[in-house]
Order: sequence, then structure tokens, then C-alpha cells
Amino acid sequence: MTQIRVETDGKPCTFKFSNSELEIPLESDERRRVVEVVIAYEAVFNDPLPVQPLNTDNPGFGVTASISSAGTFLLSGAGWYPDLVDGQDSFMLRVTAPDGIIAVTAGQCLGHVTQDGRTLSEWRIDHAARGLALSAAAYQVQERKVGDVTAATYFLAPNQDLAPAFLEATAYYLQLYSDLFGPYPFPKFAVVENFFPTGFGFPSYTLLGSSVLRLPFVLSTSLGHEIAHCWWGNGVYVEFESGNWSEALTTYVSDYLYREMESPAEAKDYRLQALRNYSTLVPPAKDFPLSRFLSRTDTVTKAVGYDKGVMVFHMLRRLIGEDAFWGGLRDIYRERRFQPASWDDLRQAFERRSGQSLNGFFDQWVKRKGAPRVRLEEVRDEPAFGAKSVTGRLVQEKPFFNVEMELVIETRDRRLDQTVRLSEASGRFEFTGVSEPKRMRVDPDCHTLRRLDPAEIPPSINSLKGSSSIMLVTCEQAGGSGRRLAELIARSLGLRHPEVAHEDEIGPGRLEKRDIIWVGLPRDRSFLRMAPAGLRFTADGVSLENSIIPADADTFFGVIPHPGDPLRVMGIFLPGPSAAAENAAAKITHYGRYSYLTFKDGQNRDKGAWTVTHSPVVHRWD
Repeated sequence: MTQIRVETDGKPCTFKFSNSELEIPLESDERRRVVEVVIAYEAVFNDPLPVQPLNTDNPGFGVTASISSAGTFLLSGAGWYPDLVDGQDSFMLRVTAPDGIIAVTAGQCLGHVTQDGRTLSEWRIDHAARGLALSAAAYQVQERKVGDVTAATYFLAPNQDLAPAFLEATAYYLQLYSDLFGPYPFPKFAVVENFFPTGFGFPSYTLLGSSVLRLPFVLSTSLGHEIAHCWWGNGVYVEFESGNWSEALTTYVSDYLYREMESPAEAKDYRLQALRNYSTLVPPAKDFPLSRFLSRTDTVTKAVGYDKGVMVFHMLRRLIGEDAFWGGLRDIYRERRFQPASWDDLRQAFERRSGQSLNGFFDQWVKRKGAPRVRLEEVRDEPAFGAKSVTGRLVQEKPFFNVEMELVIETRDRRLDQTVRLSEASGRFEFTGVSEPKRMRVDPDCHTLRRLDPAEIPPSINSLKGSSSIMLVTCEQAGGSGRRLAELIARSLGLRHPEVAHEDEIGPGRLEKRDIIWVGLPRDRSFLRMAPAGLRFTADGVSLENSIIPADADTFFGVIPHPGDPLRVMGIFLPGPSAAAENAAAKITHYGRYSYLTFKDGQNRDKGAWTVTHSPVVHRWD
């Protein structure tokens, strides 16, 4: 920041500037009246932008401020505007820019006017306690009224065809959440296009990259998630000293709720994947309590703050009931709008609605790290009065949790269930009058947070993203592009300091106690002996569920069990044509839940997960 000039009441004054803080001394009489302060300065904002970013675990890519011919992006912490040390609540903002360049920020638009080769954008921002972000570009604006709220799109010319669908979806989400929580807290909600691939949510608008706007899930999920943040995080603020609850709650009432509205099966699948994400991406040594989650910066923080958090809100809802849960959220929004709220504030609101103490629940699931690990033991059946009596133990590993687990026995024609309460090492159970039992399962509908056993999780791309030690091995079959592809895969998966070697350099012991990614088909096919049934590697390509994938046309990526370590996995990347293979390698990270992917000309053609065949929480009768 250079050429700083300060005036008070129209007169130049002295000042001190150090560590981005400007100190202006006032005379004694000035301290007793209103003083107009003018601060003028110049600054260059040129953070390096991501070029073809591969990994999106940090959604902002570390960029805080950039002004270029492509557009303007300024975050609140970049120092682009003077802000009082203790913050301020309201702003009047006027941005003068080249002809046709429109500026967007939070709050209410007072107009955009172009004259004398300049475009002036004016905004009034109330409730700006968290600071201001700003975007500017050659936007074309489309608007629609939703009651008293203005829905708007600020898109560049090539994406104007998307505006009607975004305005329609915005109207739907505004109505949905107004009915659930209370009136929308801002005068507008805008979808704003950014010149690099971000996914930010700010008070009253979201900032999405040009390429992000056309992704198929944005309208059905991501847009609603950011609108929900206007109630949670931007409407009711987060008291970060006790942890960030807003990401988990927003995800629960958007991403998860949409799946629940589709069908019970879709909701169960979401919960199962949340358990798999948490169990796969958060090694016990890196686990931490929800009360310490502040923001998503990598796979570990995302799995705790989002996936575990979603399950905690789901368990809370089941514990206190529908009326108390949704009523408690309406109470919090009404009482704490534009004020900070903590986990304890949420707890107290739910306690008032439910009439029960929730100290134990929040102490265990919010303030304590980890989750229970359970298994079935000593399952037996004995004849009893023409049917069977089934007994056994549900065992949990240390550290112990106070938790209730549903047990279900499926017979030829019905389903029997009971609840087992655990607080120590194990709890006994007994089912009576069981005819022709087929299968017993623990928590079959995935309603309870727990750390899954590795046997319950099919090897997946997330298994590699959460790896503590990994090696990428380039094979002769991959040709001269093997190392570049290995580096692309490592960047895509967000791997830190991976080791890359050629298969000729692999000696005894180098592949032990680590995950492996083969780039190309290894000469020693014994490494592939743990491939699931239906997956075959041949000289002509890959046979997947009896479908031949030509080796010279498509790209395949699969994750299978490690042949020498049941706690490790192994990836196989079989590249097709060079450009298509590089394109596919860059996209692998977006398919974390899947065990295998196939690509045609760089576009995903098929994906799936291997079937789990063994589990310590399932007992089968032959």
C-alpha cells in the first residue's frame, strides 16, 4: 500500500501506519464530535491465480485479492478498504471502474451508471460485521422479484443462457428456507460469476467460477447450500472460539435434506457415505473434536467439520424429535440473527424446545473427538418353542462411548429389531421367536455416527486421498508419459510429498506399509491378485463386469485391496491417449467415493464401488 493520504474535516493530518494498521491521532475537541475522515491510498492486488487447478480441498486456492483484465476478486481480509479496528456494521460503497465493469458485493444495490467512459456501482451494506468482499467484471445483470427479495445473476456474456434456470432455482430455495427458518435476512441474493473456479458463499450472494456454473450438481445442490448459509453463518454468525457449527448445519439442511426429500434410500446412501468419508479420510491420530473445527482446509478438516457434523445433527434430530429440532432452529434464527452463536447457544435452544438436558450429547459428540467402533461377537441361535432364540454381544473398542445401536434380524418374511445401549466394553442382546433367520446387521440404516471397520469400506479414491504413506510407481506399459501422469495424479489427489519411482527401481520392502498407485500395468501381475471378482486385466485391456474396455481408447482407474497389507490399498491407472489420459488424471479427485472409473476421451463414462462382502457388524446364516 503506497501514497497514503489522510484528512480530517478536509484538512491534512499526521498518522502512523504499521503492520496494515493506520492510527490517526485526534485532538481533544475532535474526540467529542463527529469527524469526517478521508483516507486515500493506492495498492496492487495480484495474488497468483490457480492455473488448471486439480485439487479443490481448499476452495479459495489461497487467493485473497486479485485485480486484472480478467476480473476483480477481493476478500474481506485483503485490506482493500479501511475498516475500524473493532469493525463496523454498515457501509455505503461506491466503486468507479472502466466502462461496463460492474462491481458486486453484499447488501442492496443502489444502481449501476455508466457515463464519461466510467461505470459507477453503488451499494448499501447493513450487518457487515464479518467484513466485505468485492467482485467486478463485465457482468450482464438479470433480476427477478421473490416477494420483497431480489434474485439476481451477474454473469458474463457466454453464460447468459444459464440465468433463467439460476433465477428459478434461487426463488425455490428462498421460499423453502423462509418456510423452514423464518424470513430471508437480506434484500437480495445474487449468483455472481468469478474468473477462476471458486465456490464461495457471502452474505446475500455466492461467487461461482465460470466452469463451476455449468456443473450438473450446482443447481440441485451447491446453490441451495450457499443460500442456506444466508441463514446459518451469514444470518446467525459463528462464535468461532467454540468451533464452527455452521458448515455442518448448512450441509445437513441442504445437501442431506435434498437427498432425504428424494427418498429414504437416497438419504441412507448419503449417511453411509458420510460415515465412509469420516472413517477413511480422518486417521485416529489426526482426529479432533467438532468444537475445534474452524474451516475446511483439507480432507481431514472437511470430513470432521462436514461429514461428522452432519451425522451429529442427524442424531440430535432423531433424539429430540422433528418439532423440537426444526422449532429449535427457528428459535435460534429469531433470537440470534446478526449475532454470534456458539454450540452452547444451539444446545440451550434445543433443550428449551425438547424439555431435556443435552449436556451429555454435546459433550460426547461435539467436545470430544472420535466415534465408537463396534462389532458383533458370540452370535448363537438355539431352538426355542418351535423357533429360535438368537443371542450375542455387541462389543465396542476403547475409548468407550455412550451410544444406542439398532440391531436388526432379517428373516424369510419379516424384520425384527431392538436397541442395544453401550457404555462399557459390550452389551448383550437376545431375540426370541426367530424363524428362519437370514442376516443380522448393526445400524443397517446408518443413523449413528461410528468409525467403520476397514472391511466395511470398499477400497476407494478417498482411501488414497487419506493415505499417510503412498508411493506412485510408473510402469513400462505407461511409456514416456508415466512420470508426468504420476505427478498429475498426486496433485489431483492432494498428496503431500509422495514418492515416485519406476517399477525397475522397486526393491524388496519398498512397497510394504504404504499405499501404492501403479501408473500403467505392472509386469509382475501378482500385485493384482486381490482384484475383486469381475475385474480382470488382460493384454487387450480391462474386463470390468464382462465389459471390455479397449486399452488404446479409454482410461481406467481402479482401487483394490493391497496384496500384502489388509489396512492398505492399491490404485491402478491405465492411461489411454496422452491428452485424454491427462484430462482423466486431473478429474480423479472429484470421484472420491468410487472404487473404479472409466473415461472416454477424458470424459467419465462409468463409475462404481466394489461390493462389501465381509463385515464385523453383519452376521449371516447360511
